[in-house]
This record gives sequence, structure tokens and C-alpha cells, in this order.
Amino acid sequence: MGFRYPFFVRKEKIELWIIILTIIALLTILIVSAVLQYYHFKYYIDKENEEFVIHEGIINTSVTKIKRENIQEVNISQPFIHRFFNIYKLEIDTPGSSEKEVKISALTKQNALDLKKYLLTEKKTENSTEHLDEALDKEETQELRSINISTLSILKYGITANYIQSFFALLSLIIYGFSELTNLLRKAEFDTDLNYDTVESQFLAFSIPVILGIVLVVIIVGILINTVRTLIKFFNFKITENNQSFSFEYGLFNTRNSIVNKSKVQVVTETQNWIQKKMKISYVKFLQIGKNEEEDEKNVAAVPGINDHEKIKLISAIWNENPVFKNYLKPNFRLIIVNTFQWIVIPLLLIFIIEKEIWINYWFLVVIYIVLVELLILISFLNLKLFYNEKFIRLKSGIWDIDNRTFEVEKLQTVKISQYFWQRKTNLGTITFYTSAGRFKIAALNYLKLKKLLNYCIYKIENSKNN
Repeated sequence: MGFRYPFFVRKEKIELWIIILTIIALLTILIVSAVLQYYHFKYYIDKENEEFVIHEGIINTSVTKIKRENIQEVNISQPFIHRFFNIYKLEIDTPGSSEKEVKISALTKQNALDLKKYLLTEKKTENSTEHLDEALDKEETQELRSINISTLSILKYGITANYIQSFFALLSLIIYGFSELTNLLRKAEFDTDLNYDTVESQFLAFSIPVILGIVLVVIIVGILINTVRTLIKFFNFKITENNQSFSFEYGLFNTRNSIVNKSKVQVVTETQNWIQKKMKISYVKFLQIGKNEEEDEKNVAAVPGINDHEKIKLISAIWNENPVFKNYLKPNFRLIIVNTFQWIVIPLLLIFIIEKEIWINYWFLVVIYIVLVELLILISFLNLKLFYNEKFIRLKSGIWDIDNRTFEVEKLQTVKISQYFWQRKTNLGTITFYTSAGRFKIAALNYLKLKKLLNYCIYKIENSKNN
């Protein structure tokens, strides 16, 4: 049974008046829908209950109420289209939500800033109302401290970050394009059947320098793409500080404005590789209540390409000091044995059981895999450390990109230590730190020292709750 055309469409051609009427009908529906949504959308502040209330919907109306104390983050952005009308979009986020709770478009800049300021102002008691007004007036007249991340720093970060991801993304794009081209040729009735033995022999016919050159070109193109993307995303990055928070404003085509509330910062993550260390730049993330590192990057406040001096100023403004550590714990060398068994012995053993011929025919690849993975395990082990002092904990980890996750002891939710029965003789254990922005753990540490650290952390947590 063949395809049936609608009654108003001829098989030879479509009538022009049908196209015009369809376009007019669609535009009319869109305009009427937009107008109705505009008139049915209403938001206001319920000062008595300290709530932000939103009414929306045309047929199925809905009312959303958000407690001001539960508001985690308020972001202001100006997408490319909004720039033509000089309007802004405001997004409100609360803890425990992977998506923005509320999005309000078509606000003037002043309205968006005033609403953001009100929603993020911490609630005070009735007795301190006058002091609050005085503090706000003082804050308005105060000259705001600011940091501008230079275009050169962002360019350095773009060149030195995420190039592995860029390489594989570009490689995936090439494979996808090749697949689509093959499908197109197949539909055009070209002979697309590939003889993989022939392809392999032709590929190996190239000299090793030519193959390495192709790989190098792909890597360079990937780096260039990542650099341009980073520059567009973080262009003109400006950090403005006030008494309670930081404001991040950035973007070339889509200008974003996000807030980092100082009192709600749970974890500060500094990421830096060897090249960035030589350039004295790094990538700093601020994980607030309800945010974790597994979320999309756009929902996590971060500063790319910040230099060491600016980083110290930023962290000191949050904690009133730059944490310095003299004490640290390192994992026992047995962790190397465990990771070797997990990442080398078990996978190769499974391959040997399933397909022994792979071992025989590709033994050189097996050797390369063993050497490469063991090298990565060793580097990871050398970088793994737990630093601590009276106020802060820092976990250092990574292979190429080294992460330093720092958090305050008093803001921890709880701390747990564990020990497998086979670790008792070696006096080893694992410690896990639970924060409002996720959990972090490190294994194969001295168990007796972990007990002392656990007791101290629990004492500080309980003491902070009582105060």
C-alpha cells in the first residue's frame, strides 16, 4: 500500500495558497498562545510567609510557591535574541533539583537585579529589621570589589583543558559523518560494502609518521574547537563581590549572570594540570548546597583560567583565609595492588576466558595495555593525599588533571570510617566525608589516624550545631 497524500495536496505540487494559509495559521496560533501565556503569568512576593509565588498556565493553571530560605541560586542571563530587546531571563534554583525551578523571561535588567537581590538576602529576625536596612544601604553605597578574568587567561585555559574530550568528540563526529556518507551512497545505489582486510592493509601501507601526523591534526583541530567554544562561553568573565555573595557575569552571545552565596559554599574544587601549573592558571568550582560535581557544568558555578593570585583572593573572601595544610595522610602501597587487580588482572582474565585467540594474536596490545594502565595507577597513587588542619579538609586526587577538593570541617554533615576484615592486620581503612554537595572518600589510610580524625570532625560538627 503506497503513501497517501492529504486531500489538499497534489502529487505533482503543493498549492501556494495552502502554504500561505498554513504559515498564517501557525503564526496566529503562536502569537495567541504567547499573548495568553503572558496575561496568565503572574509572580509576586508574599512577605508575610516569606514566599515567592508564581501563577502560570492557560487551560491547566498552576501555582508554585518557593520559600525564600530554600532558594539556592538565582541566575540572570541574556540570550542572544533577548539582546535585541534589551531584556533578561531570570532562573531560580532550589536544593535537590537537577533543573531550574522557575524561569521568568522578558525582565528589565533593573527588575531582574532587584528581584535577585531580594530573593538571595538572608532572612533576619524582626528585632534586626532596622540593622538590616542599614546594612543594605551600606552595601549599596559600598564600592564593589571585582575581578576580571582576562581573555588571554581564558584562551590559555581553552588550549590546555578538555582536549582529550575534544579529541574523542571530534573522532566521534568523523565516524558519524563517515557512517552517514556510507548510508547516503547506499541509498544512491553505490557499492558501499567494505572489505575490512583491504582497509587494514591500505591503512598499514601508510608510514608511521603519516599516521601520527593524521592523529596530530585531529588533536589540533579538537583543541582549536574547544578553545573557540570556551572563549565564546566564558568571554569577558567578571566577578563582583559584595558582603554576602559573588556575582559571575560572562558570555559572548548568551550573557549569563550567576550568584555564589558565600555562606552556602560547601566545597571548593581547584583543578589544574601540569601545563596549567606552569602557566599559573586553574579552574575553580564552587559547590553549594544541593549541588554536586555530577551535575551539568552549566548548573555549577565555576571560574576558568583564574590565576593563582586571583584564586587566593577569591577563596580568602569566602573563608576569610587561604587554607594552609601541614598534616596529611597518604594511602598504603597496597592500594596499587588492589587497583592493579581491578583494572588489569580481572579484565585480561575475562578476555582470556571468553576469547583466548585475542591474547595470542594481539599479545603486543595486551603488553601496551598493562604498561599504560599500570603507569596511570602509579601516577594516581602518587597524587592521592588527604590534607587536614583545625578548620579544613582537602582531598587531592587525579592523574593528569589534579583536583583539590577543600571543605570546612564544621559544615560537614557527618563523617564515617570503614574497614574490611582483611584490612585489620594491616591497620588500613576508608574515610568518607558527607557534605550538602555530595560525598567524598579516600581508601587505604592508617586506621588509627582515621579514628582520631573522625573523633575530631564529629566534635567540630556537634559543636557548630550547638552554637
